[in-house]
Amino acid sequence: MGKKKREEKLKKKLLAEWEAKRPKTLRQALPYLPGLFLRTLLVIMGLTLAMALLSLAGLTFFTNFWVQMGVYLVGYLLLQRFILGPLAPPRVK
Repeated sequence: MGKKKREEKLKKKLLAEWEAKRPKTLRQALPYLPGLFLRTLLVIMGLTLAMALLSLAGLTFFTNFWVQMGVYLVGYLLLQRFILGPLAPPRVK
């Protein structure tokens, strides 16, 4: 079996395992919600603190509402794997 085919087979296997173990209903997802909430809160509080310190340092650019929303969106997208934690799909090389 070639390297490419082996990688595809491993990728399919990992995704199938993840699909089988991820919660399908709200009742199954309830144990994960406090962790999701706390991770999201940690990310948002960190971004808020960083923007507050940068605006106090003289960068008034971060006092604009739309800039703040953009920073939150980019931060969420970059740290999405951290926020989702055990619910995130596996990384496949």
